[in-house]
Amino acid sequence: MAIIGHPGRWLRHKLDGTIYNYNDTLCKNPAVEEVSEEIAFPEKFIPAKQVGRKATVDLSTDEVTVSKAQPKKGRGLKVSATGGTKK
Repeated sequence: MAIIGHPGRWLRHKLDGTIYNYNDTLCKNPAVEEVSEEIAFPEKFIPAKQVGRKATVDLSTDEVTVSKAQPKKGRGLKVSATGGTKK
């Protein structure tokens, strides 16, 4: 599907913020203003991700302890699915 309008030019509705392709007819509407691509699509211009911080706590694990660990069984309340219905 071809985009009709001028590539790289965008219009934004002042009241609801809807973004439209630049169109001469829409441009005449007083409720529409021309905006840059950075304003129209800010998600395209997100800066590089921040570098994670170094851990201040020792996060190493002892492999022997991990291998010996037993999974814990649930100790919560055991309620039957029927709710104890009576006959």
